[in-house]
Amino acid sequence: MKKLYVAALFLCFYGFSDAQITITRSDMPSIRDTARYSTTNNNIDITTTGANVTWNFSNLVINGQGIDSFRSILSVNPLYVLSFNILDYAIRNDAFPAIAQLQISNQYSFYKKSNSYLEIEGFGAEFNGIPLPAAYDVPDKVYQFPLTYGRKDTTPYELTISIPSLGSLHMVGRRFNNVDGWGTVITPYDTFQCLRLRSYQQETDSFTIDALGTTIGVPNNKIAYQWLANGQKIPVVEVTGNDQFGFYTVTKRRFRDGFRLPPPPFTVQADFRANHTTCTTRDTISLINRSTPFVAGTAYRYTITPNTFNYVLGTNDTYASPKVNFTAPGLYTVSLHIVSPTGGTPASGDTTKVDYITVTWPTAVSDLNKDMVLEIYPNPVSDVLTVRTAEPITELTLINTLGQRVMTRTNESRSVSFSVRSFEEGTYLLEVVTASGRQLQKIVIQ
Repeated sequence: MKKLYVAALFLCFYGFSDAQITITRSDMPSIRDTARYSTTNNNIDITTTGANVTWNFSNLVINGQGIDSFRSILSVNPLYVLSFNILDYAIRNDAFPAIAQLQISNQYSFYKKSNSYLEIEGFGAEFNGIPLPAAYDVPDKVYQFPLTYGRKDTTPYELTISIPSLGSLHMVGRRFNNVDGWGTVITPYDTFQCLRLRSYQQETDSFTIDALGTTIGVPNNKIAYQWLANGQKIPVVEVTGNDQFGFYTVTKRRFRDGFRLPPPPFTVQADFRANHTTCTTRDTISLINRSTPFVAGTAYRYTITPNTFNYVLGTNDTYASPKVNFTAPGLYTVSLHIVSPTGGTPASGDTTKVDYITVTWPTAVSDLNKDMVLEIYPNPVSDVLTVRTAEPITELTLINTLGQRVMTRTNESRSVSFSVRSFEEGTYLLEVVTASGRQLQKIVIQ
């Protein structure tokens, strides 16, 4: 009998722990409440949803913190009471992003809550120090209670704000709420049983200029994904963004949190080296990553110019240490861009090595003759270039950065002079071949 009781108690607890929750008026904030949150640049999965889902966001890295303070109308501006009567609380907002261009500040939304809904009934701001209270023509029902899995609501809203000596701002829209998921959400702060709400606002913002008698309207569609838990006052996770022409751009990611010290500044140093900086088109070159610090999850992107090369041995431009085969001679510039996920805001670094790798066609000479007595002057050169060696030159080749042979001369003497005035300014590669070997030299024509 005791075993049956324990089993029944376990089943009851298990069923309770996985039960769907309900969000009601009691889960909403009140005057003088505060709720701390952290912001993040990490991606938050907004596509996974449904019944009994576990959303694991425990690896979110903060890049800032803030506090939502829920104030009374009187504490914002006593004059607003004449327009809104006594509502439940006020909170700062950014209802009209374009307002800042009109020197309108201190924007607040004023909320009313009941057993059936939480709605925005008023808006307040200041224009050059003049208060601009405005009651909604049609209140915006943010939530309709009780919020339960599967509930869908569609409600309109409308607001007009008069701006002295200028005109008016008009916001009209429709809110589509869909509680499309329930389950468990895990954050760096805590683990919560939650509902997932998708709230889509199809909105048009218009500005009427009285002096011109014209009205300019622009779409301002927004989507918010919220994970709501009992007793937390604000969403425990929230992703908001703009939806323009079907493209969703995230503008803010945040989660319910406690006080945290800000992360220390974080910098990265992008760096690499090639195992050989002089090679032929037969060689495979390794670009070896030397960026610091080495952090798992760092993203790499190599850029090589000119574009006469291939990544080989299964590597590509996103590998930390790719392998490259060049298909044409020339002087190759290599750049590396890295993004590290460590330290709150992702830190990035860049480095570029100009004319870093010298590539030639394969020849019968196996190696460069670095001991060849060679004089090349002047360098940089703008008129006549002179090349002198200790033995006759069998071939003299000038190669541009695209790997093109722009000049080839053969059967020369120990001293050769030629004009460079017909060549474009830039960096070139001069290949000098004698009976005992060859040598490469960078030449700058200016």
